[in-house]
Amino acid sequence: MLLSRAWALGPRQVLARPERAYRAALRVAEHAVLARRLRAPPAGLVARVAAGAGAGAGALALALRGSAVIAECELRAEEAALVSEVTSTQGFARYERVDLRRAVRMLLRLVSLALLYSPLALGVPLALALGGLVPALEDALWAYALRAVHMSGPAFIKLTQWASSRNDLFPVKFCQTFQQLHDHVPPHPWRLTERVLRAELGEDWGAQLQLQPDVIGSGCIAQVYRGRAVADAKSGRRVDVAVKVIHPGVEAIVEVDIDIIRTVAQVLSRIPALKWLSLPDVVEDFALQMFWQLDLRQEARNLARLHANFAKDDAIVIPEPFPRLSSRDLLVESFQPGVPISTFIDSSACDARARKELSRLGMNSMAKMIFMDNFVHCDLHPGNILVAGRSGSLRMVFLDAGIVKELRPDTHKLMLNIMQAFLQWDGTQAGRLMVENAQEQHCADMDGFCGGIQKIIDDSKHMPFFQHFGEYTVSIFNLACTHQVKLEGNFITIALAMKICEGLSIRLDPQIQMVQGCIPWLFKAQLSHGITISDVLFDTHGVTMAALKNLTIS
Repeated sequence: MLLSRAWALGPRQVLARPERAYRAALRVAEHAVLARRLRAPPAGLVARVAAGAGAGAGALALALRGSAVIAECELRAEEAALVSEVTSTQGFARYERVDLRRAVRMLLRLVSLALLYSPLALGVPLALALGGLVPALEDALWAYALRAVHMSGPAFIKLTQWASSRNDLFPVKFCQTFQQLHDHVPPHPWRLTERVLRAELGEDWGAQLQLQPDVIGSGCIAQVYRGRAVADAKSGRRVDVAVKVIHPGVEAIVEVDIDIIRTVAQVLSRIPALKWLSLPDVVEDFALQMFWQLDLRQEARNLARLHANFAKDDAIVIPEPFPRLSSRDLLVESFQPGVPISTFIDSSACDARARKELSRLGMNSMAKMIFMDNFVHCDLHPGNILVAGRSGSLRMVFLDAGIVKELRPDTHKLMLNIMQAFLQWDGTQAGRLMVENAQEQHCADMDGFCGGIQKIIDDSKHMPFFQHFGEYTVSIFNLACTHQVKLEGNFITIALAMKICEGLSIRLDPQIQMVQGCIPWLFKAQLSHGITISDVLFDTHGVTMAALKNLTIS
């Protein structure tokens, strides 16, 4: 794939379509850099082409975009050059040694995790044998489990955060216990933050940033400070900012843990009943997202795009990044005040109207990202959402945009067609679209699979689909396993993001009508893709063309 991308950067294309060549060059370099981070050994030739493409893109940008883009191109060229070094003859020998070191680190990590979880291995069977006769023992085991996950590192914390949102798959006690992972984890010392600031901004970093040493938030990847930054070098004007700093040493821990999770997924995928869940694909996507989170420049780009997507919607606020002050280990963004949305979820004293308003904002924002923008914030758990304003004019603030998902245009259009089939109560069409576009399938009973989808749709006539989205998602996954249909991995990621949003909206307002709220966004997206919607569908769901034209988040 990289060779084909590099080959596309021929002289004719550069002369005929320089803008496209510039973007393609950046993508070549990005893919080579990603291969390096995932420790996939690309061919040395590809890496050198990537380095040359990045450098060529920088020169081309000089004529096209000016100095602002040159910095990005130079950065890509430098990183791609590192890939070329790793994949040279001597570099490949170093790669093999690094791989051996990683194997040793993985073994040591497994030993440390085994020791960490050994009390649970001993205590859980005992608690089960006692059958709940000693509640104090069960409470102690849950408390220790929470502490153990806290100590297990970023990858396991992220996995458990995801699992705690899946009350359709895991027990209530499990979800209630591990939802606390959405709060703070212990921060690293201030002296380590100063070391990062000096490395990224120079010894005189204080001339550009004024930071309060108290941490206002600490996640498993990075921690956040509040401060003031120079917004305009000429005037010296300063603005309030939030500054995110990567935890030192976190990348090495993530690499080893991803290796462990990847190995487990590969073993589980060999079980025939689980092969069709696409576990290795889901893990690879998770690994990709985790590694992108370790580069805060990627989050800055995600924030900039989300900020542009919601620029016309006053009810959704996205922090604006400061690329001039941001780097791989440092992200400076506009400070957005607010209170955690958990305040509204957990307190019955909150205004019921405010809770309904927030529920609607969450539903509409997720529907817009999935159906219209095709750029989805996939980490919107309660810890990443703040609320500002007063009842009647509330605003949601979305933080931590390190995990996003964007489908290919053809895949996005396929998703819209499948959703339309669901809305038309046509399980046969939805099932056929899933099978015909599956990554892999050995479905010997197409009618049986489509019949299973039709049953899910028939059930949703009495229990609205979106109100029971988690249950139906599990049913679809079970059907895929039974009929050996390997679903598109990106669909699963989007489905899980929608599931988290669904759970949040229903906790705020159990009476919310998710179907009526999401359908207008789906219809508008279909029209933008040129997908014909029958008049019957409009009449069935009570949507008008006028309503689509005036559709807003609030």
